[in-house]
Amino acid sequence: MPKSPPRAPEPPVRHEPLLSSVCHDLRAPLAAVQMGTSFVLQSTPDSADNERTRKILAAVLRSCTQMDRLLRNFSDVSHLEAKDIALELSPFDARTVVELAVASVREVATTRRVAIELEMPADPVSLRGDRERLVRALGHLVENAVKYGPEGSVVDVVVEAEPSRVSYRVLDRGRVPEDVRAHLFDRVWHSTRAGRPGTGLGLAIAAGFAELHGGRVYAEDAHGDTTTFVLEVPRDVASPAG
Repeated sequence: MPKSPPRAPEPPVRHEPLLSSVCHDLRAPLAAVQMGTSFVLQSTPDSADNERTRKILAAVLRSCTQMDRLLRNFSDVSHLEAKDIALELSPFDARTVVELAVASVREVATTRRVAIELEMPADPVSLRGDRERLVRALGHLVENAVKYGPEGSVVDVVVEAEPSRVSYRVLDRGRVPEDVRAHLFDRVWHSTRAGRPGTGLGLAIAAGFAELHGGRVYAEDAHGDTTTFVLEVPRDVASPAG
């Protein structure tokens, strides 16, 4: 009796990390709270009688934004640890990464009275990569600089284009203690830079996204009261990683 041909191996099943799945499920009700609160705020007349109510509603909206950012960070870390990310590559102007990243942290910078100054080439800088993830990576570096630099200070964001790579340099006026410097990019759940608590995930996510592009994130030695974080990526990522 002839033997049956061997069965083709079944494709591997990709399991979505549990934490990422939970974060995804939580963002839907959070969006509903955010939309409802925004509607009530817009429907509440801006008057002296409603001042307290409007302040409370605005605070709820800010908390929703912070929670959404935390959920996205936890999801990113979960996917990075599971090596479950495929880059979506496309060509774009590397300068747009700065513009979008800075826009994402403008509210935080305004609250802390931190000015963000940009220094970029006058001409377009061609880059092929996953723009959304590079924006988020640089956004974490800029947000970190805004949060841990002194209030009323200046954060400089500089774009340096070389033939084979692009470097985004973020300079802030906050010192990094020696005991923190060795663990800056660890995926830990807290951070003690300047004694301010946080999830400690932003720099780890930025480093993970950079590595997916074949690049890196690193901190240069502090000079005086200035700390510089650098996001460096190739100008042409040949194929997705993950």
